[in-house]
Amino acid sequence: MIESHFKLKQPLASEQLEFVEKSLRASFDLSAIQLEGDVLRIVHSDSESQDSVLGTTKRLLFIAKSLNKDLVFANDVSVQYEGDPQPALEDRREVIPVHPGFFTLQGDFLRVFHAINRIVRRMAEDVHAVEQEYPAVWPVRLFRMINYFHEFPQQVILCAPVKDDFKHRKEFAERYSEDKSFESVEMDHLMANAEYGLEPAVCDCCYYGLEGIGNLKNSFYTCYNKVFRNERSSTERLDRLTNFSVRDIMCVGTEEFVLEGRQALIERLSVLLTKLRLRARIETANDPFFANDSAMKSVFQNSHRLKYELLADIPHLGESIAVGSVNFHMDFFGKAFNIDLEGGGTASSGCIGVGMERLTYALYCQHGASLDAWPRDVLDYLELAC
Repeated sequence: MIESHFKLKQPLASEQLEFVEKSLRASFDLSAIQLEGDVLRIVHSDSESQDSVLGTTKRLLFIAKSLNKDLVFANDVSVQYEGDPQPALEDRREVIPVHPGFFTLQGDFLRVFHAINRIVRRMAEDVHAVEQEYPAVWPVRLFRMINYFHEFPQQVILCAPVKDDFKHRKEFAERYSEDKSFESVEMDHLMANAEYGLEPAVCDCCYYGLEGIGNLKNSFYTCYNKVFRNERSSTERLDRLTNFSVRDIMCVGTEEFVLEGRQALIERLSVLLTKLRLRARIETANDPFFANDSAMKSVFQNSHRLKYELLADIPHLGESIAVGSVNFHMDFFGKAFNIDLEGGGTASSGCIGVGMERLTYALYCQHGASLDAWPRDVLDYLELAC
């Protein structure tokens, strides 16, 4: 037996040490692993390469950075603006209300929106993610397979067509002609059963598309899409929308690959918030990505923190809003869609999602109602400087 020593750059919590030890023992023939001060002492078979043991230890410590932490990042910068930017945005018609929870976007607001999408897409390119395009509706089967109707009924918006026959189409057309007064459509005998629902999250279509795969390699995917949830702002502002835009980056593969990918994306999101000079933090969310009872009983709920939120301060509201999230699903979707890994075993998955409207709104709330007032380095980072 020989000893390898790894000097730690920061203290290691008990759950982090437990994770590293368990993972190392699964990969190498170890007789002992001990934390002595700031040095991790690893006793292993002399048939194991020291470079391999130390290299793996380094990767596992990177993965473990967020374990046992409720607050994984905080950008505690001063805020130069505390007003409500939306009246000015609406006066300039950069933000145009069209219905409660729905807005048309244009001008500088939309330029910032697209700049953020470009930056998050580059994060996806950094990890060689496969670009995908999804429909904006889910078949009811997808909702059923992940128990979405049971877990999140408050968010569901279903789509139903008029019944496919002349009698019902004629009655519908007459009832809802332009000379009639109506603000909503009654879901009655004229309507067929709903076979689709508006997409309430981006990433699920990725896993649905992998259904039945038996030899999946560790992979990243990305998609930008519209999301629909049955909610809206109590103040008719951009802080909560019925229809909003999200760029997701998904990682699917072994548990270790997904956790390492999650940590790599957390690092990139921390850089994003720093470069934007946004007063924000990444911390454990109160609500997990899914609420399946068996999943909640897992040991990973304690050691891996299933969901983090990117929370940005909104000074004029005196509160924070979620502008993104980081999720670890364990093997929930792998089991739901029968996704098996190359070499055997059920796939794990995780994702990050960044909301374009909310993050753009948070920037205006902290930096000012006009880009002219924003810090030059922020505009440079967004590639919007004149």
